[in-house]
Amino acid sequence: MSDIELPDSISNLAGKLQIVEIVWQGVPFQIPKFAVYSILDNPVFDRFMYRNGRRIALLKLGRYEIPVIDPFRGNIDKPPEHVVIITHSKEDRFGLYGYPADHVADDLIVASNHRSVKCIVKDFV
Repeated sequence: MSDIELPDSISNLAGKLQIVEIVWQGVPFQIPKFAVYSILDNPVFDRFMYRNGRRIALLKLGRYEIPVIDPFRGNIDKPPEHVVIITHSKEDRFGLYGYPADHVADDLIVASNHRSVKCIVKDFV
């Protein structure tokens, strides 16, 4: 692989990257499908909290409370059409957070040598 920074466990599996495209407030952005834990339709927020002056929604799923944050640093005022739950890990710690979405397309594929792959995956590996 050239300059693509996919983990070996992922890059060795396929020559293509599956992506989920989220549209929020008219702005599309892509997330690698390997970072998506779940896509919820018509979510119902359990409560709201404020952090650094931003209103963040919280979803209670089982024993987890998942923050739903606006990717553009705005406030979450009402439930969106969808919430895309993202996984993240740092060293031995694992967590979940959500992005609101007006529209979700979860069936997009990009060749792993496409120049946009590095940009799409940089925040998730």
